[in-house]
Amino acid sequence: MGRVDAAAGLTILLAANELPYRARWLPLGSAPRRGHPLNVTSVGRVIAAHLVNIDRLDETAELRWPRRHKDWLQRCLNTSREEQEHPLDRDSLSLFCEAFDMSPRHGAQLASLWAAAPGALRLDLPEKVLERSEPTLVWPGRRPPPYGYHTIIAREEHVLGPDRRPQLHRTSLTVQADIDSLDRVNYLFDHRQVVVEVADGASATGPIRRMGDGLWSQDIVFDRPLGRNEQRELNYTTYFHHSHQPPPEFRRFGSSNPDARIEVRVAFDADCLPETVRRCVWTGPEGPSLAEAVAFLDDENRSVWQVTKVQPGALIGFRWTWPD
Repeated sequence: MGRVDAAAGLTILLAANELPYRARWLPLGSAPRRGHPLNVTSVGRVIAAHLVNIDRLDETAELRWPRRHKDWLQRCLNTSREEQEHPLDRDSLSLFCEAFDMSPRHGAQLASLWAAAPGALRLDLPEKVLERSEPTLVWPGRRPPPYGYHTIIAREEHVLGPDRRPQLHRTSLTVQADIDSLDRVNYLFDHRQVVVEVADGASATGPIRRMGDGLWSQDIVFDRPLGRNEQRELNYTTYFHHSHQPPPEFRRFGSSNPDARIEVRVAFDADCLPETVRRCVWTGPEGPSLAEAVAFLDDENRSVWQVTKVQPGALIGFRWTWPD
């Protein structure tokens, strides 16, 4: 049997930028170390979430599962082990394929690699898929326009009230000007009825403009324009007015700089705590999530996610469920 060949093919499929599987595990942890195509803990988080979905794992054990099975994951994806000692059996391969929702063609190719004599088959993929590149997470077909600046640090906190509705949203943003005389940044949000208050050094100015696809924007104008390469920290609070109960989720766009340091938080009122919370990645402002991982609340009823390597256009954040 070609277990080593199947492990190599599985690694290629999971690591390829051109295929959808990478975007499922990449947002669920840190980027792989240089020279390593995968982060096996993040891969394990996708499998753990799948096991919960098919009732083979309790939600309370989901967070611990990837760490407890890290050695097994590494051995399954290891292409340097002896064939007879390789742990990637037929059931394990099926579990990887099901968890990542492999296409029928890719699943059949991996099954053929596993069943054939070692070295008898190769994975039928375009040559460019085999190339290694820096990890990215892309929202297909959508990329923010150039605004003349890029984000260095972004910290967001989404605060829910006792009525289960968003009360406010705090943002701390450090930007760097890419042009001379940068006088404003563009703030995107997904609800029309908001009030934006900016701390010293800038102000929310002008009308709220509809951008389409359920998005609106407003300019935050500096008191003094920035010179090229100059940095400025902005702190502002967004207050919401929801006439109806909004979906139990918070989505945030990735920045114009894939190397920006981004931290997102969701905070709940002590008298109205959620039943479950999950970190999520979406392909657009609406629709189901692309990838999820269980999240827990700290002593202040917050869930915090520090994100690295988010490509412009991606949406990240949280969704939660309320008790009945």
